[in-house]
Amino acid sequence: MKKIASIPLADVERIEIRVTRCQKTLSKVKAESGADYILNGGMWNADGGPCPLLKVDGKMLADADYDSYGYGWDQGPDIQLTPSMKSRNFISCTCLIAPWGPVDKPGYHEKGQGGTRGRSAIGLKAGELCLYCSSDGSSDARTPEGLRDELAALGWESAVMLDGGGSSQCDFDGQAIKASRKVHNWICVYTKKGGVVPPEGENTMRKQYTVTPSVGVNIRKGPGTGYDKVGGYSKGTVITVLEERDGWGRTDKGWVKLSNLSLSTSSGGSSTATGRKTDTGVPIKEMLVAAGRKNRPGGANPCTYITIHETGNKANGADAEAHGSYVRGDSAEASRVSWHYSVDDDSIVQHIPDGEKAYHAGDGANGPGNAQSIGIEVCVNADGDFAKAQANAASLVRLLMKEHQIPAANIKQHHDWSGKDCPQTIRHTTGAWDKFLDLCKGKSTTPPALVADVDVLAGAGIVGSPDYWKAGSGYSDGNVVCLIHAMAEYIRKEGN
Repeated sequence: MKKIASIPLADVERIEIRVTRCQKTLSKVKAESGADYILNGGMWNADGGPCPLLKVDGKMLADADYDSYGYGWDQGPDIQLTPSMKSRNFISCTCLIAPWGPVDKPGYHEKGQGGTRGRSAIGLKAGELCLYCSSDGSSDARTPEGLRDELAALGWESAVMLDGGGSSQCDFDGQAIKASRKVHNWICVYTKKGGVVPPEGENTMRKQYTVTPSVGVNIRKGPGTGYDKVGGYSKGTVITVLEERDGWGRTDKGWVKLSNLSLSTSSGGSSTATGRKTDTGVPIKEMLVAAGRKNRPGGANPCTYITIHETGNKANGADAEAHGSYVRGDSAEASRVSWHYSVDDDSIVQHIPDGEKAYHAGDGANGPGNAQSIGIEVCVNADGDFAKAQANAASLVRLLMKEHQIPAANIKQHHDWSGKDCPQTIRHTTGAWDKFLDLCKGKSTTPPALVADVDVLAGAGIVGSPDYWKAGSGYSDGNVVCLIHAMAEYIRKEGN
């Protein structure tokens, strides 16, 4: 398991090295600090003291008679890789990517840092603060050299490996890797209110909602009814949700329950028909990000791969057009978030032309995920049919494979590029990814007798899109109800 976070430096309020001298767990530090991102820091000695080089809030805690590249900063947004300890804060362990590029032979102690272990690292790329954590003993454990190569492939422009092994643990805006070990110090990152960006900027994108209950909604200090009330919003108020957590949304005034809100799509415009259709008859519409927007970077995309994502937004109304409104808006531009297509249970909407790059894979501006793949977001809105959305996404994949001669082996998960747990629902459902790939390859998972029955029903005009039914994705509760109604209507007509 691993977690990776990329935070625009413009959104960083401050970075703190919190010294707990091996006395507090990650959960305790999270509760006490309230930091948005927490990562274990530098190495420490058997007596609980810090290893060089470490400087905290102007006080030198562990000096040395040598210089080493590390990260120095006064407040946080000014963080930079430097051999100088003149800043108020400085931390160093093992530099993996220096100003001249990946370090050929990183300097580390083999017994204390060598081997294949869980790893933690801090770095910078393209105006972003980057944090990395992998759990010890997992398939994502790395040697220092393996970590160096992975971070370089992700586009990190500089990187320092921190303490690892059983010390490697993090909480990146609620996405955590926990360990029992209590470490000497922690790197805590606080973001500006209204500027929180989740790991790779996908699951908690800023969106506009409308308050629906006639009595309005309460605003609370935290995400739950156990937190104090701090105010309220009246019915019809349009609010911007900056962060989503456990069914609650954070606004600039506090937390509100998402079930009391409906997604607002009024600001994003409507889609335009293109005439393109998949082999199951699903039309492809356009809601293109305007040329020149910072989240439409341009540049040629050779369409070598197709990358599958899930939107992560389960709110009612968070369908393909709603995400089209988001990706064309100011929040997505500020967060540098974009992808090529959004797919729900009845439509496919395109946002970036196939032949252009987009920012969806979390592997850097020139990583193969962003620069060489077509990104598809499958909607998971609660009022949609996810099985049908998957079938529609698979039909889009089949079309793209045909149009760009993309082999099935090049259908990738977001996880393959950056380690993010996405597409989450599919990844956590046994056999779901293999079943999705079978749909993309045009393989039917429906028994032959049922396929024959579908043909009979289609010939009688009772069902449409027989290929959709044959793919085995039509048998949701809602579709079966519709089928019963269609059969009943057919019988009524036959009786007349």
